[in-house]
Amino acid sequence: MTNEHGLGLRRHFIRNVLTPMIAVVLITFLACGFTAWWVTTQSNAKALEKQQQVIENIFSQHLADYLQQHKNLLGWPGLLAQLSAGNPFGYWLNTLVGDDEVYLLDANNQPLSAWQAGKPIAPVSYFDVQRQLAPWVAELGHLSRSADFAAFTGDVARINGRVAEIALGEVPENRGNKLIFIRYLHYSFLDFLEHRGVVSAFRFVPSVPDQANSAGFLLRSHLNIPVSYVSWQPMRPGSQMLMVTAPLVLLAMLVITLMCIKMTRRLWFSSLSLSQSMAKLETSEAHAQKLAMQDLLTGLPNRTAMRDQLMQRLDSPPTEGESLALLLLDLDRFKMVNDTYGHHTGDELLIEVARRLKALLRPEDIVGRLGGDEFIVLLNPLHNVQQITQLCQQIISQLTAPITLQGNRMWIGVSIGVALSPLHGTERQELMRKADIALYAAKSEGRGRYQMYVPVLGEALIKRQQLAEALRLALETAQGLALWYQPIMDISGTKMRGIEALLRWQHPTLGPVSPADFIPVAEETGLIIPLGDWVLQQACGMAKNCPHLRMSVNVSPLQFLAGNFIERLREIVQQAGVDPKQIELEITEGVMLEDHQQALRTIQTLRSAGFRIALDDFGTGYSSLNYLTQFPVDTLKIDRSFIQLLGIQEQADTIVSSVIKLGHSLGLSVTAEGVETEQQRQALSAAGCDKLQGFLLSRPQPAEVLFAGHAV
Repeated sequence: MTNEHGLGLRRHFIRNVLTPMIAVVLITFLACGFTAWWVTTQSNAKALEKQQQVIENIFSQHLADYLQQHKNLLGWPGLLAQLSAGNPFGYWLNTLVGDDEVYLLDANNQPLSAWQAGKPIAPVSYFDVQRQLAPWVAELGHLSRSADFAAFTGDVARINGRVAEIALGEVPENRGNKLIFIRYLHYSFLDFLEHRGVVSAFRFVPSVPDQANSAGFLLRSHLNIPVSYVSWQPMRPGSQMLMVTAPLVLLAMLVITLMCIKMTRRLWFSSLSLSQSMAKLETSEAHAQKLAMQDLLTGLPNRTAMRDQLMQRLDSPPTEGESLALLLLDLDRFKMVNDTYGHHTGDELLIEVARRLKALLRPEDIVGRLGGDEFIVLLNPLHNVQQITQLCQQIISQLTAPITLQGNRMWIGVSIGVALSPLHGTERQELMRKADIALYAAKSEGRGRYQMYVPVLGEALIKRQQLAEALRLALETAQGLALWYQPIMDISGTKMRGIEALLRWQHPTLGPVSPADFIPVAEETGLIIPLGDWVLQQACGMAKNCPHLRMSVNVSPLQFLAGNFIERLREIVQQAGVDPKQIELEITEGVMLEDHQQALRTIQTLRSAGFRIALDDFGTGYSSLNYLTQFPVDTLKIDRSFIQLLGIQEQADTIVSSVIKLGHSLGLSVTAEGVETEQQRQALSAAGCDKLQGFLLSRPQPAEVLFAGHAV
């Protein structure tokens, strides 16, 4: 029974252990051999290709230097005087640039003079090389007929059975005479290649090199005329590397074989105990569980781990006077950083954000990453609301501080929504929902801030959702939406120079809805793009009816930076039959803040197409002057907040006057918005403002009311 068990164990071992191991070793040896052969072959081939490229580049550079010398010579004012000197001319060229032969031809390509090795020879010697030079002489003649400047050409050629560099050019102001320069590639050139360490055993050969250790290629002129085969003894780094590594590889294979034999013996004579196997299994399971609860990028707890942490802390009854705070964080402008600098930089940014957040928290607090650019913070125990306020302000301060990654200095921000337990709920989903509502409110208020949940936020969110659905329906049915128009007058207030299209919405039950209420909703839901297209269509239709007036249309940053905005705008204008010069697009600084480079490209393209660009609400942003100098706009619109203070605050008068002068110094037209009194109009007139817009002149009105009694 024991012998049978031993025999069965031996068969089992041979079948399941020994045979697979031998197969693996053999496959490994074969793979190593194949890899060594393949690497050697590829390395030699790449080296040969590189050597040929280097040789070709040296030929090209050598020829380029030669041609540049003679092109400069032909442009030398003293060339004619040097030619007239006769004999010294050939000696001078031979000594200076190494010309072996020089020929002077007349306009009919007949030789006038000739030099060889720096000495004058009979001009008829040219006929020995005439046939070989004929293609380039013909090319020079063609250039002479078609160019407005002295013709010049050059190439590498085979002259008298030798490889040579040739240069041909017309003698300026000399009735079509031509100079031909020939320099043979002497052994000095071959020595130059070898001494530079480029190649060895380089030579010119009459046919393809057939020696086993030689390489070569056919050298051709730029006219595709064969010149000569070149041959050299190539460097073979792959073979050299194989000679060095082969002993090491064989040694490694021997070591592997010995190790396999040793491992086989150990497997045969010993086995692992069950307790060791169970211990390893438990360790692996623990490690897998840890990975399942951790965000791989930042090392923070992931969504699953934070869900469990929140449930555990909610299940623990809080001490009287203590509470738990749930903070949801959403990074501002992270997508712009990710799109601009790439996902790798975006990942590094998330890692830096995680590091800064951890540095702000107490040991008992916890921060995790939900995914994307969303983070979550649990504060427990919390003794007072002031702790939350301080932490939120610290987080905003830390994440708005500049971050330098890979040499790029960038700024982001963060919006925070806060919910408390038990004040706002004791269930996980309820607390998450209310913190999310608070986060939405923080982002809606302009981002870069925090918001504590209050019941009114939930009601406001529901109302915004209902308003968004109603707006979507109004856009689909085109009911309730209309454009009103406000005139833009000259400085006297008597002549209409243009009109601004303003969107109005009459809700069937709510009545008139302010643009300040429904435009943000349209931007958040993405309706702003189809809504903006509808406004452009209506405005262009009106512009067609009043071609003597400029039509101003406000464009949202989201619409302006959309990928197909330019194509869509051109299509709308073309369908309406309106000249693009009649349309003025009003944008705000928000366009530049979202994507600086794309905004600049879009503005330049639109202005090239004839559209005018106006910078609206100028003066309300922190960097208006910076944008004004960088972006090519046509019109500057001073924000109404400055106009309202004219005659009330002396500082406002100074600011408005300075802005008008600045705009004029940059060649811009300046329009004042919100003009409501005659005193304001007079102050603007005295300051040199170009155009006015405001209730003093006219309120926004439907087109039929605005143009009543006037020809459109």
